[in-house]
Amino acid sequence: MKKIKILIADDQPIVCEGLNTILQFEEDFEVVGVCHNGQEALDFCEQNIPDIVLMDARMPVMNGIEATGEITRHFPGTKVLILTTFNEDMLIFEGLQKGAKGFLLKDMQPEELCSIIRVVHNGGVCLHPDVTQRILAKISDQDRKATAANLSENSISQLTNREKEVFRLIGRGLSNLEIASELFIVEGTVKNHVSTLLAKLGARDRTQLALLAHRKHDLR
Repeated sequence: MKKIKILIADDQPIVCEGLNTILQFEEDFEVVGVCHNGQEALDFCEQNIPDIVLMDARMPVMNGIEATGEITRHFPGTKVLILTTFNEDMLIFEGLQKGAKGFLLKDMQPEELCSIIRVVHNGGVCLHPDVTQRILAKISDQDRKATAANLSENSISQLTNREKEVFRLIGRGLSNLEIASELFIVEGTVKNHVSTLLAKLGARDRTQLALLAHRKHDLR
């Protein structure tokens, strides 16, 4: 079994120890390193490219948001999940803008944590519905207008029924493989639909597609 290589980046030793303890009991996980600031995490990725980085939002030297941007830019195969609390909405949004594939609440249950790591590793995204709505509510007027433009009725009308189904499932955080299973189609077809959605809706990446799908939650 090929294990998912995970880097933990948090400036609180007790958090690192707790995460390490949880993850080491999973047969398909391997904690390959522990860092205590964003610069250490970036340096680690240069030498030992992990599959997943669990990145604390607030850290000294280089914070987790800046580090997320650098890691996703230089190591696109590495997927970053932001470690955060409910009162850090804007940091979460900035992290998503920098390329994070979602976020983990520090008080979530261990089984949920492990499940999300697997989903993101398989190509999905993780957007907690409660926090996502609050993030969207705090987007600047300019970003809100841009988002609205991306989701104009004209844009939506360009989508086929199948593309709308894929769009909705992306909003639920499903990976391409999971979407294929849900819709009884092959994974390659899902990939083609995702590429088409990015072009038609003017989204930057899959994470932005998921945010757009949350905003258009009434899409059928």
